Amino acid sequence: MTTIIYDYFSPAYKAGGPTQSLNNLVANLNTTPLKIVTTNLDLDGAVLAVKPDEWINFKETASKVWYASTASRPLIKEMIDSEAVLFINSIYSHHFDYIALLRSKAKRKIISPRGMLDQGSLSQKSWKKKAYLAYWKLLGLHKACEWHATTELEKENIQRTFGNNQTIWVVPNFPKIISYHKVPKQVDELKLITVALISPMKNHLLVLEALQKCTGRITYDIYGPIKEQDYWYRCLEAIKNLPDNIAVNYHGDLIPSDLDQALQAAHVFIQPSKSENFGHSLFEAMTAGKPIITSHNTPWNQLTENRAGINVSIDSTTDIEQAIQFFTRMDSDDWQLWNESCRNYALLKIDIPAIKNGYLQMFENRS
Repeated sequence: MTTIIYDYFSPAYKAGGPTQSLNNLVANLNTTPLKIVTTNLDLDGAVLAVKPDEWINFKETASKVWYASTASRPLIKEMIDSEAVLFINSIYSHHFDYIALLRSKAKRKIISPRGMLDQGSLSQKSWKKKAYLAYWKLLGLHKACEWHATTELEKENIQRTFGNNQTIWVVPNFPKIISYHKVPKQVDELKLITVALISPMKNHLLVLEALQKCTGRITYDIYGPIKEQDYWYRCLEAIKNLPDNIAVNYHGDLIPSDLDQALQAAHVFIQPSKSENFGHSLFEAMTAGKPIITSHNTPWNQLTENRAGINVSIDSTTDIEQAIQFFTRMDSDDWQLWNESCRNYALLKIDIPAIKNGYLQMFENRS
């Protein structure tokens, strides 16, 4: 049996992509018995409304979840059977990767770094991460495990960090498909939306700086928990300097079940991230018929050619400003074409049966 470990799991949602990836994985492998070992907390320390320290059946699946309280967290290694395949998500968690690798007796250990080895991610708090990874290498932890990459680029990042002699399984994330929405649009108006953690990685501030130069009636709705308060203060200062034609609304956290409703009113999803391993919110927005404005550092490229959005440089605000103005000036007929095309682009990019087979092969060690 496969045991999955990560600090956060449903109903937690504030940690963003990695949590969503695991939720989608368990939902799609609903007939495969899995064990999920996690904490009873969300990213901000909020205690989840679950029973801690006991196995709980997870929704309509064959899986069970153990929500470890703070007191029981040091005992997590004892919950992992010696015959288990241990699927470790993240690379910087004390109890959920370091201790698991060092002391677990699982017969196979597979690490899924979830984009944490991407160049954009490593640029944040870089000296701490480099020191931690150097310690890993010193202990030889990477030599006793296999790796899971969701893209070929992530495979290259793993090899660059730990060498080419690694066993790496490349299996994409399971996506979530959102209901398709057609929203009316007029020339010189635009409704932007971002759903993401408030942190430098997601580049909210760069968007706000680009908006200072934009014309037309533009509304920008921001959803997501504040991960870095100092960064958000800088965003608030930028909002104060926006011209009267720009309206910014911060709505706080967004419960995943409310995403569909939030996307309904929007025209374009904007998130020029420094890096995205998958970008669940980007994909989900496209399936809802929302073209995306994002960087070149995600799996979602060739957007303009497919009328699915625009890839922008994040070295300055220039590309972002031009992309916003492109959609602002778009008329209703062109808008409907992009509205439909971005959903088609997203759906053509995925193959659910192939993804499912990839995970089963990885967990069962079948070539």
